[in-house]
Amino acid sequence: MLIKVIFLILLLLGVLEIFFGFFTMIIERYIRKKKLDDKSKGKIKLFFVLIFFIGVIYFLFQFVIVMANLLGINLGKRFTDIFR
Repeated sequence: MLIKVIFLILLLLGVLEIFFGFFTMIIERYIRKKKLDDKSKGKIKLFFVLIFFIGVIYFLFQFVIVMANLLGINLGKRFTDIFR
């Protein structure tokens, strides 16, 4: 359960930066006290996009596991055995 909470927090942090520029704004205003160039902003956004995608991939795998359990598919077998 703790892992799911951690990945959910990472997902939310990624969304905050991607759509609202939250962390870029914090770094500009409080830490650096000056404007960042576009290259630095891009690096910050790219880092949080990476964090966002890691969270998305984790929850996609969790979704596959839940759906396999609901449909009675054994994931211990090879993937091709599902279609036989």
